[in-house]
Amino acid sequence: MAQALKEMLQDSDLCIIGIGDEWNWVKKGIRSDSRYKNILEYCDNEGNQWLLPIVEYEYAYYNIDNKVADAYRGLRKLVGDKKHFIVSDIFLQDALLFGFDYERAVYPCGNFMFLQTNDESDGLLNAEKTEEFREVVDKIHSIITEHDGYWQEGITFAKPFRDGKEWYLNQKRPEYKKIKYNEAPYKDGWDKYLKYLTGTVNAKLLLLELGVGLDYPTVVRWPFEKVVFMNEKAHLVRVHERLYHHTPEIADRTDSIKMNSVDYILQECNGL
Repeated sequence: MAQALKEMLQDSDLCIIGIGDEWNWVKKGIRSDSRYKNILEYCDNEGNQWLLPIVEYEYAYYNIDNKVADAYRGLRKLVGDKKHFIVSDIFLQDALLFGFDYERAVYPCGNFMFLQTNDESDGLLNAEKTEEFREVVDKIHSIITEHDGYWQEGITFAKPFRDGKEWYLNQKRPEYKKIKYNEAPYKDGWDKYLKYLTGTVNAKLLLLELGVGLDYPTVVRWPFEKVVFMNEKAHLVRVHERLYHHTPEIADRTDSIKMNSVDYILQECNGL
């Protein structure tokens, strides 16, 4: 890569930042914490997969990854007052905790904030304030903190149930493949993102793709490639430990960096 990221941002008119799986510290952290071994095995059993998103919620609620937090803070400093928009295919809205604006970010694959049923007309519930959901979270937390992850044989978990219906986290994921994903929470943000995209036509646009995998390629990866292909003034920086490759058609306007994207941002913001 010829230029430092700071210089590329300064040279651009606009910026779009794609955040992906390498920034999902919950997914990684929970697998490396021995206290969660038994409950994760329980979640793998047929019929118990619905519990995994709530286990991840509990982990996210009570923990923090300082490295990822520092990377978000550094990224915010790098972006500065440059006009930008964030689009992410993970559920963690950490960017909003470390200086980025809710009005300039969208999370099309879901969140940890809301609960939904299998019927969009039922609306949404605030996860943190829903007693039936919190009871499951508290049970998980007790097992992890008071019993070091172990529990008596035969213990079971009941799905959050209210108003005669089961409630699930508002997330698009394999564990919820039989649940119709409620898109309402991100629709306004998506409309703002599309409007922002319209304004990037023929502008010097920097697309910064950070750790985006292939779970949901239609959210970030493929659209970013299409924008670069269509806009001759656009430039893509794709950073990933493994999936850093780009298509030949945009080779002259793409930097593919084989590196963990969190480490990359920490490296690029060093000294700021």
